[in-house]
Amino acid sequence: MKRNVPYALFVLLFLNTLTGFSQSNTSKPKQFSAFPDVINCSETELGRIFNSPAGQFVSLSFSDNFIFSGNVTSNMVKYANLQTAVVVSPDYYNTIFSVSKIINTDGSISYLGRIINKKYFDGFELKQNVAGTYQLVKMETDRVMPDCSQQ
Repeated sequence: MKRNVPYALFVLLFLNTLTGFSQSNTSKPKQFSAFPDVINCSETELGRIFNSPAGQFVSLSFSDNFIFSGNVTSNMVKYANLQTAVVVSPDYYNTIFSVSKIINTDGSISYLGRIINKKYFDGFELKQNVAGTYQLVKMETDRVMPDCSQQ
């Protein structure tokens, strides 16, 4: 039994080294590093997206220094209580803002969405805080979008 311990240790170290070298170490650049971690959004600005047909250019001003402009590529009513729109911004290297408007059973409206680009490390997630206001909260896109590309 004692003779097998060095071999088992060697195999364990070999597999550990092998998996370490197979990890992709390509770090993606941050696209939104110049912006704060949290940006307040008005519901009226979010609602403007859903009044824009596909193909129309929209400019969404979320704060004094963050304006997301681009073309509405789709605006679909999926169910009676769910509408989803996608805006692609050439200003941010074709970054996608996908946002959904949900009409709750009590008639109130909720919004969910993300601003993401698979070529960049960071993005924003649209969240409603405890006060009921909407905010774009910075996130790491690799935690949301796993890389499925074949190398």
